[in-house]
Amino acid sequence: MRVGVAKRSFMTDPHCGDQFGHWRKGKKITLCIVDGLGHGEDAEKAARAAIEYVAHHLSAPLQEIFSGCNRHIRNTRGVAMGIAVIDEDERTLSYAGVGNTRIKIMRKTSSNPAERETVHLMSDHGIVGGGYRKLSPETLPFGSGDLVFLHTDGVKELTDVSGYGEALLSDVQRLAEQIIVDWGCDTDDAAVLTFSNRV
Repeated sequence: MRVGVAKRSFMTDPHCGDQFGHWRKGKKITLCIVDGLGHGEDAEKAARAAIEYVAHHLSAPLQEIFSGCNRHIRNTRGVAMGIAVIDEDERTLSYAGVGNTRIKIMRKTSSNPAERETVHLMSDHGIVGGGYRKLSPETLPFGSGDLVFLHTDGVKELTDVSGYGEALLSDVQRLAEQIIVDWGCDTDDAAVLTFSNRV
């Protein structure tokens, strides 16, 4: 898979409450970003428990993954979590999130393939493991050459990679690492996951 990942813990703590996972199952790719509440070992335990739950329920609809994970990690601090599912047959991306995780999709424009437009999708309020009122999954087209990145709130919400050159945008691992360097906050754990639909 064309996936890049990077994370950084607060104050170089050996434990990081921001975690990620990515899996392929058939023609579907699942990308997950998780922010355990707070910092340190307990935050990391909550985040890893959420990632483990998602890994074992990849075939379930997003609504069921979130509700099941909410029950599964209720004895932890809880997490913010965002999940994107890319269906290669349908050429779509479906996303749902709870808490302060974010997702941005960069699409090549039909009028000028050298340019990209950025689409932002929102997460619902709440805490996975602590309860949330609603989940609002969204589905949109996801075509060849599109780029997506998910990040925790340890990466600035107004992150803008539109000024990066095409060479960097096409190297998803370098891109993830550069986003952490340029846009990571010094006051929190940070994590970013990038995926390119490049053929």
